Amino acid sequence: MLDKEAEQALTERFLLPALPALEALFRLLRGQIDPALRQTGPGKAGKPYPLGWCLEISQAVQNALQRLQPVSLPPLAAQGYAALAAFLANGGRFRQVWGDLRGEYFQNAFLAGTLYIDASNDTVVPTKPPVEILPLEQARFVPIEDFEHFGRVAARYWGAQAFPNHVLPSLAPYFPLLTVTAEGAVCLQSATNYMIALTCTAGFQPSEQVLAARPMDRDLAGRLAQCLANLPIEVVQEPARGRALALGACRELRACGASASDDHRTRACLAMLEVNRVLEGVVLGRRG
Repeated sequence: MLDKEAEQALTERFLLPALPALEALFRLLRGQIDPALRQTGPGKAGKPYPLGWCLEISQAVQNALQRLQPVSLPPLAAQGYAALAAFLANGGRFRQVWGDLRGEYFQNAFLAGTLYIDASNDTVVPTKPPVEILPLEQARFVPIEDFEHFGRVAARYWGAQAFPNHVLPSLAPYFPLLTVTAEGAVCLQSATNYMIALTCTAGFQPSEQVLAARPMDRDLAGRLAQCLANLPIEVVQEPARGRALALGACRELRACGASASDDHRTRACLAMLEVNRVLEGVVLGRRG
């Protein structure tokens, strides 16, 4: 459990006096990792780098920070590194986080004490500066509370409509939603460790909550079942039956104490990856 008062005191002592230097440090890290990421492959969804690359950028920045040789840094970035090192040496916490940014985006960022450090600030609007550092309360960055919250942000960020997963009931406890964009791209959600842990640690009740909604659209369920028919997993065309099976799967896993770290979760994640691989080539047509 984080001691918020201690984190605030450490932030005020070591980090707030060094904000320009911290920004210089993270801008330097972006400059180091951008060329390689830009050359990795085609842009996501036809968009140029860095649009949509917040996870990859955050991971690369964290790796680069761990490998950094402070003696090689220019003076201002070196001051930022020294401030962060002193903060950590005195018990401060620095960690990568994922959540809802201002009700509009899913975003990967860092928390250093009570500072929000976004090293991928230009991955939605490329004209923004690549690094943003703010006190957390000003950043309006909050954890995703449940799958309904996930669906609201998906609607704003991706223009996607979320449906309960009544087609793949054995995967529904871990992946209880299917999102369909206005262009018809469909995906089983959510492949983030955060959302999987959220439902597992709560005995799959967050998944059960969204799966208990009325059966998903029958036509959509039928088309999805047809697309996924060749997979070695149960696919249900009738959404009312899929709903009952999905809810039953949540209750069964809760009763047997399945966790986020067990083999069942691993098998479910591998199956999800295969489902989404198949769905990458599917366009269901525009939805109103």
